[in-house]
Amino acid sequence: MFSIVHKKSVISVIVLVLLLSVAIYIYFMGEESNEFYNSSSMIMYIEEKDHYIEPGKYQKMWVVGSNSNDNSQNKERYKVMIEDSRIYNLLDEGQEYFVLIQGTKKENQSDYTYTFRQLGLPEGAQLVGNGKID
Repeated sequence: MFSIVHKKSVISVIVLVLLLSVAIYIYFMGEESNEFYNSSSMIMYIEEKDHYIEPGKYQKMWVVGSNSNDNSQNKERYKVMIEDSRIYNLLDEGQEYFVLIQGTKKENQSDYTYTFRQLGLPEGAQLVGNGKID
């Protein structure tokens, strides 16, 4: 009889320690990862294209666009930040592109910061691989 009571208390202690460990892990991971993610794919109509240069320090490049398939008056507009100037130079205002965008928002931010994950022409074929140079 002593061994059954002893086994139950050992199991209870192990379960309690595991539950406390999981609770502590979730609490601390929640503090470290206070970012939220959002992603969307769409045919985006580029309404604005702009940049800002702080000489000798950094440059910011972005486009503002909306889902061209959304005909509602209150359609959402996305400001998409661009890291690579080659991508920025390829985009034109007034054009449509197939995009996959990802938004990141920290706990203290009110809006998502969007970046491109994929970009292409809606009707064009996408080439893959290396080109041959003669």
